[in-house]
Amino acid sequence: MKSFKSVLAMEEEASSDTKIVGQNQGSSSYQTKEFTKAMAIGVLADFADSRTTQTEKMVVTRDFDLSKNDLKFKLPNKILFDIFHEIKQDLTDFLRKKLHNGEIQIDAVITAGETKAKPRTEQEKFESMAEKNPELWKLKEALGLDLLF
Repeated sequence: MKSFKSVLAMEEEASSDTKIVGQNQGSSSYQTKEFTKAMAIGVLADFADSRTTQTEKMVVTRDFDLSKNDLKFKLPNKILFDIFHEIKQDLTDFLRKKLHNGEIQIDAVITAGETKAKPRTEQEKFESMAEKNPELWKLKEALGLDLLF
């Protein structure tokens, strides 16, 4: 059993390494250690290993921006965005615990732009090609072509 003096010495040493910040969750307090993006990537890999579904693993292994204590994940579609919101609380708690920082906040944004539908009819195909090469309109007129069957 450790003596009271050794326990006090350990607490003093720990408080010199980190700053303790009280949160509004009863009597608990969180540490606020600084962390790097590389550290966060390592913790996210640990979290991904603990998940059972492949889609959850895809969410947490995506690229993210780090700004102080805020992580913003870049997700390509709404499906991964919805899964992110399902695991958001678990992920936040895991990051806060492993990185010893109770001020960590996470969010996600969908990065993929709207995709244009592929042309299906002959008219749509011609118009799509003519957007890339406007000379096709002149050729169509010169040859008297009709695209409707």
